Amino acid sequence: MSLPAAITIAVTILIAIAAVLAFRWFHRYRYTEAWRKSEFRGAAFGMLMWFGGIFGHRVPPPPQTKVEFASGRPIAEDSGGPPFPHNTPDDKE
Repeated sequence: MSLPAAITIAVTILIAIAAVLAFRWFHRYRYTEAWRKSEFRGAAFGMLMWFGGIFGHRVPPPPQTKVEFASGRPIAEDSGGPPFPHNTPDDKE
């Protein structure tokens, strides 16, 4: 084996070991209170949101809540105008 090939293999192994150690450290660090309050967390999330936007991924809008009225009356199907005859209350005199 030539010297440049041995150096390349040694550097590759060192980078792989450093990557594994960094991953293990971050895996433990992300459950600490320091991670929850760090500025890096916000910056990393912002970068992920920006990077996802390049490929068309968007955060979905929050779900809309269903509005229920407490009056107990049924709501007209077309709320833009007067109620239809079958939705009007019966006037008994």
